[in-house]
Amino acid sequence: MNRRTLALVLTGFCLAPLAAAQQDFSAVEIMLHDVAGNVRYLEGSGGNIGLLAGDDGVLLIDDQYAPLTDKIVAAIRKVSDQPIRFVINTHMHPDHTGGNENLGRMGAMIVGHDNVRAQMAKAGYAETPPFVTFSEDVTFHVNGETVHVFKVPEAHTNGDSFIWFENANVIHTGDVFRTTGYPYIDTGNGGSFLGTIRAWDLLIDLSASGAKIIPGHGVATDVEEVRSARAMLLDVRDKVRQAIAAGMTLEQAQGAGLTAAHDPRYKSDSRLATPEALVAAAYKDLAE
Repeated sequence: MNRRTLALVLTGFCLAPLAAAQQDFSAVEIMLHDVAGNVRYLEGSGGNIGLLAGDDGVLLIDDQYAPLTDKIVAAIRKVSDQPIRFVINTHMHPDHTGGNENLGRMGAMIVGHDNVRAQMAKAGYAETPPFVTFSEDVTFHVNGETVHVFKVPEAHTNGDSFIWFENANVIHTGDVFRTTGYPYIDTGNGGSFLGTIRAWDLLIDLSASGAKIIPGHGVATDVEEVRSARAMLLDVRDKVRQAIAAGMTLEQAQGAGLTAAHDPRYKSDSRLATPEALVAAAYKDLAE
C-alpha cells in the first residue's frame, strides 16, 4: 500500500469523529418525512433516521449525533408519545450511532450486526456500540409491521445491514446507498467497491417490485436511481480495470479522469466520497 492509499484509508478512519467534534449542532433542524404505510424518516445532520411508531413503541434506524438526541426525540413526539424501544444501527459510523448512549439510557435496545460492535472497538470509537448483535439477520414484529434486518455484502463498511419493512415495502439502506453523490467506501473499516456492486444488485432485486428506498443520506427514492448508480459503478470498474491492465499506478489512475463522465451527477463537496477515493477503492479490489 503506497502512502497516498494509506492516507485515504486513514482519512476514512478518522475524519468522521473529528467532524462530529467540530460541528455546531445548534442550528440543525430535524425534519420528518412520510414514506409509505407507517414508515417515516427523520432528516437532520448525519444519516437519515428510519422511524416506525405505534402502540408497541418506537423503532428507529440509526440515531445521528449525540448532541441532537433531544431534538430527535422532540420530532418523534410529534407522531408518538410511546417509548423508544429499539434502535437498529445500519453500520458503525458516528453520524449513525452517536445517539446510542443517550437512547440506551432512555431504555432503548440498541441492535446491530456483530461487525458493527467489533469494528467500533477496533477503530477506537467513543460511541456506544450495539447491546445486541446478530450474525446474519433478525426480524422485529412491532406495530403491525414485519421488519427484516439482514447483513449485506461488505460495501460501505464490513458491518452494513439493510432494513426491509415488509408490509409498507420500504427499505432503509444505511450508507450502502446514498443519493447525495458518489458512494463512500470506507476501506479502512472493511468497505469494498466490488462488494458495493453486489449490495446494490441485492437492493435492485429487493426493490424491483416498487419498494420505496430510504438512503443513508439524501431523499427517499426508488429502484431506477439505484440502477442508474449501478451503471456508473460498472463503468468506473471497467475503466479502472483497463487502467490496471495498462500498468497505471493508483496515482496515475486517479489523475486520468476515469470518473469524468459521471462527475456532473455524482461529484459533491464531500471530503470522503470523492472521485479519487472511489477510484482508490476500485483499484484496491481490482489489483488484488
